[in-house]
Amino acid sequence: MNTETLILTHLMLHSGQKPGQIADAIGRTFSTVKNSLQGLTATGDVWYDAEARYYAAEQIGDCDEVYATLSDKAIGLQDRNLWYRAARVWLEAHDATQRPGLRQKAIICRAQCIKRGNSLAPKPEPEYPEKRSRSR
Repeated sequence: MNTETLILTHLMLHSGQKPGQIADAIGRTFSTVKNSLQGLTATGDVWYDAEARYYAAEQIGDCDEVYATLSDKAIGLQDRNLWYRAARVWLEAHDATQRPGLRQKAIICRAQCIKRGNSLAPKPEPEYPEKRSRSR
């Protein structure tokens, strides 16, 4: 298993732990766990409170069927570089669940899709008058 999967599995079973506790439990270094937690937080898979205790966005055994279906659809659209369509599906996934962790993940993923779509969208050409060269 990779570090991210180990962290998510551990947090699903033991939520509310600090990075040092997680590192000890999964057998990785503190810096590796800290870097992985930053990435997992950016994607909305984990979140942390004011005391730097981390929690999994989805607890073990809990599952929203509609949310899971929509998030799979959104990820499939992202894989095909259909960023704006994926952002729309993430919005639907957000509206389909009442769980705060999953709603936050949908918000983060939607924002990332919109940002990625905007960066790849064609930019309009500037409307400068043609420069004419005068030949004498």
